[in-house]
Amino acid sequence: MPLFVLGTPIGNLSDVSPRVREVLGAAEVIFAEDTRVTRKLLSALDIPAPRIERYRGHEQEGYAQGCADRIAEGGSVVLVCDAGTPSVSDPGLEVVRICHERGLPVETVAGPSAVACAISVSGFDAVPFHFLGFPPRKKGKARQWIRDAGALRGTCVVYESPRRTVAFLRLLASELPEREVCLCRELTKLHEEVLRLPVGELLSELESREALKGEVTLVIGPGEGPAEKVQAEAGPELRSIAAALAQRWGVSRREAYQQLLELERTIEPDR
Repeated sequence: MPLFVLGTPIGNLSDVSPRVREVLGAAEVIFAEDTRVTRKLLSALDIPAPRIERYRGHEQEGYAQGCADRIAEGGSVVLVCDAGTPSVSDPGLEVVRICHERGLPVETVAGPSAVACAISVSGFDAVPFHFLGFPPRKKGKARQWIRDAGALRGTCVVYESPRRTVAFLRLLASELPEREVCLCRELTKLHEEVLRLPVGELLSELESREALKGEVTLVIGPGEGPAEKVQAEAGPELRSIAAALAQRWGVSRREAYQQLLELERTIEPDR
């Protein structure tokens, strides 16, 4: 039997397919991010709960090896997370990785994913797009993380806590003020909200509210990266320096500009 990597609803239970019900009903063991959440799901679907084990925590590899052992013995093992598709920015990745390392089969049981849902309703071009997971919590690291994201070509998808969304958007507005952002909140749930605005306007809208609740996915539209901005705005002197450095270092002019930007950031105090 393979490891079944099974997507669970991100909100609306009606998204559960007949195959999801079938695989969950036949499972001998379910490896879950949170056993309480999974038991509630099974109860809501009227599916008798098999053995449920938690894979989250400091002993992920040990749990993952135990999961792989059961599959090797022919057991029916299902991997789930609290909501959405497992191993997308959650600890379930370790289980899947070890199964591949041991040559055990892995099979998907398709279900919702906040990444795909958010991209589809954002209206931004999805080719290419970059899923970046959760940003760093510390301000300095988050600021650099945003700068690095801004250098990517294409759309970016970010997960963020509702408690930290406004603070993140403040940093985003200071670093990438020309970008549009689509806020996707409570997807598939009763109070679903999809709001696409320039980042400054979105920040003002959220700051006017008392509090933000629910799961948040942010889709950051494509735009001009910082290296391209500097190259476009640079005078002859800076272009000459970058050209000389590119030749000396054996890199492209664009890469030389990026190196100059990094040097500038180490000299200037953090704004």
